[in-house]
Amino acid sequence: MALSARVATRRSLAFLAAVTLTATLTATAVAQETENPETGTTTTTTTTESTPSTTTGAPTTESAPTTSTETTAAESSEPQPSSTAAAKLDITATTGTGPYLVGRRIPVEVTITNTGDADATGVKADSYTASGSSFFVQSSEWGDLATWPTTGAGATVPAGQKLVRTVHGEVQQWSGAVPLVRFTVRIGNAWADSTDLSIPLVAPDSGTDTAAGLVYGDRNGNSAPDAGEGLADVAVRLYAAGQSVETRTDAEGRFRFTDLPVRVYSLSVSDVPDGWVITPAYSQIEVDGNGSAANVVLRGERPLTDRLSASMRFTKDLYNVGDRAEIQITLTNSGTDDLAGLKAFCDRSGGEGPELRDVDLGELGWTAPGVAVPAGQSRTFTISGAISPETEQYGSVVYGCDFGPEEQSDGHPVAVAWARVPAPPADLRVRFYHDRDGDQIGRPDEMLPGVVIGLKDVITGAVVAKATTDAEGRVLFQNVPAGPYEIRVYGPWTFRDDGRHILTVGSCRLCQSEATIALVPGPDVPEEDLSPVQPPAAGGDAAPTGGALAQTGASVLGLAALGLLALVGGFGTLLYTRRRSA
Repeated sequence: MALSARVATRRSLAFLAAVTLTATLTATAVAQETENPETGTTTTTTTTESTPSTTTGAPTTESAPTTSTETTAAESSEPQPSSTAAAKLDITATTGTGPYLVGRRIPVEVTITNTGDADATGVKADSYTASGSSFFVQSSEWGDLATWPTTGAGATVPAGQKLVRTVHGEVQQWSGAVPLVRFTVRIGNAWADSTDLSIPLVAPDSGTDTAAGLVYGDRNGNSAPDAGEGLADVAVRLYAAGQSVETRTDAEGRFRFTDLPVRVYSLSVSDVPDGWVITPAYSQIEVDGNGSAANVVLRGERPLTDRLSASMRFTKDLYNVGDRAEIQITLTNSGTDDLAGLKAFCDRSGGEGPELRDVDLGELGWTAPGVAVPAGQSRTFTISGAISPETEQYGSVVYGCDFGPEEQSDGHPVAVAWARVPAPPADLRVRFYHDRDGDQIGRPDEMLPGVVIGLKDVITGAVVAKATTDAEGRVLFQNVPAGPYEIRVYGPWTFRDDGRHILTVGSCRLCQSEATIALVPGPDVPEEDLSPVQPPAAGGDAAPTGGALAQTGASVLGLAALGLLALVGGFGTLLYTRRRSA
């Protein structure tokens, strides 16, 4: 009986605890309800937990929302579900019926539709090849939808509306199957939708065709080929899929390629005689199996240099890093017609090396209307830029431009301006060879000994040093003032490539490397006299310490001191050198 009493006691205590807990919870719930005496309604505040979103909107880090609802006394006091407006994006992509040639720019219409009830912001789209031949769309084709660069804000698609964008892509390499391209759309970083599109293509190996045509110089300016205007021996090149074929025009200016796989080819010309400029120099032709490329006509026109010349000069001979430098540009029209819309196209190499920075081209700028130069007259313009820290490694600053009404540079007059920047002297190493086997490699048995080489200061025009190549074709100029020098070759040799060969003495990485230059037999060029350079008062002669430094206009120490004086005294020293070398 004692055991039964203990069990009964435990059950009573458990029941009492349950009643107490129920009363507590009921009291809490009642405490949260308040009656509005004016309306006779009861306001119930309910807190709901957030659940995983089923929309494709960007993820949020906000806390769970708190909602307030009003119900009458007769209505249920249970919380009602809330609805949140959200964007919902769908994407579709279509193209023409085709089939398209490999290499052709193919338009694809992409439609992004917002079927949700909220605006979609930060919308971006992209594409990639899921299978088959690679189909590439440039990022710039997407505009504000582009995923690259990643800093773009994206586009906005309002609720219930759609955005249509036409992008262009192409297949350059045929892999044996048409591309299946996946187009995707996202809101911020959250994926929203995707769609697949098969691009219809013509297999290049499904047929062959011929490409042929005429290259002519339009001597009478009537924009049509006439008898006797064909340009002979012009190199014509077709390029596609990493491979190229080349031929030359015959005596009448005609060329022909046969048995070409059907596709789009890039066409270019070179070795055009007598300065003729083929416009455009690069184009695309469609070899489609229907003879579409059988009569290609490439028109040549006289270069702008026949009528327009240009010169550039810095307004000072010496600048320090950080200076603001000015360049005077003179354009001369020697023709019988006025020239208009002329612009300066500068720094085409992209800004590396000892060039100006933050350049102000003024009315010669790319985006400006351009300038006019009347027939038979010259006009002078001024541009400016900052001397960059990189110039100190080269002992100089250089800036080059070509001039014309269009960005296409063929036939434009070109001008370059140079000035010195203080820098210590350095050595210059050059090796010369005769490429007898034409493999573009200087082999040991092709080195040229006994060739006399000169250094001509590009800025002053003075021949400052001469030397003779050793048994390995090498020449070493030591302690040369930093800056640009034109390589001069004397005797029965000349450069394989046309134009001036300018090397820089300085501390830059390439300046320290040995340069290799190919020579070919040419007319005998007599040696030039060294320009007289008066050594500084504190200077003196010093014997060469090695290499092939044979003669200088001043001693080795004198040249080094000249560079150091430029570093310290600068402008006056260079002016003196210029006067003595004039």
